[in-house]
Amino acid sequence: MDAVSAGWHPAPGDPTQLRYWDGAQWTDHFAPAGNAQTGKSPQLGDMSMPTLWEGWGKPIAGIGGGKYRLTAHYLYFERGTLRTDSQQVPVSALHDVDVRQSFAQKARGVGTIVLHINRGSHMELVQLVDVPNFREGQHAINAAAYEARMAIQERKNTSTIRYEGVPPTGGSVAAPASPAVAADGPDFIGQLEQLAKLRDNGILTDAEFADKKADILRRM
Repeated sequence: MDAVSAGWHPAPGDPTQLRYWDGAQWTDHFAPAGNAQTGKSPQLGDMSMPTLWEGWGKPIAGIGGGKYRLTAHYLYFERGTLRTDSQQVPVSALHDVDVRQSFAQKARGVGTIVLHINRGSHMELVQLVDVPNFREGQHAINAAAYEARMAIQERKNTSTIRYEGVPPTGGSVAAPASPAVAADGPDFIGQLEQLAKLRDNGILTDAEFADKKADILRRM
């Protein structure tokens, strides 16, 4: 603890409140309730975007825990005590969001969220350690990542259709064949084939594919 510089830090037992560490011990001074840093939401990223999930690391030492905030487009996280490391990751780059909980963490009611981030040339492993609402975070991050990847795929499909639909310059253009009349109700087989393509192209993980497939089969 005495290696930590003096200043306001999340209070032991309640990381949403700031308490003053004088460099050697905790004092009886707490940040005023109106202080911008003491609200529930960590001030990370674009605060005009709705927060889908937020969390704080709750280490045994009581200070130095990370702050995490999820929106529909980015996961923001800030970690470190003597040196703060702040990052933002597009949610579409998040894959295989897992959770882990050791015996010690289970006794304290916290866990670790493990993120596999697609950096293009490599996969990066990032851990959100000692988070109390870690399972809630896992579900929220997985859902946001899935929606973001589906939106990207839909934009790609739309761009392909528009490109292929542009007629060549000059000459007559044959009228397109009349499309077959679609049967009433959703095309479940087509949805399953599309899911398989998304999985094969690495857009969906095996777990996400299995969940969506089971959902479609239930509705058939």
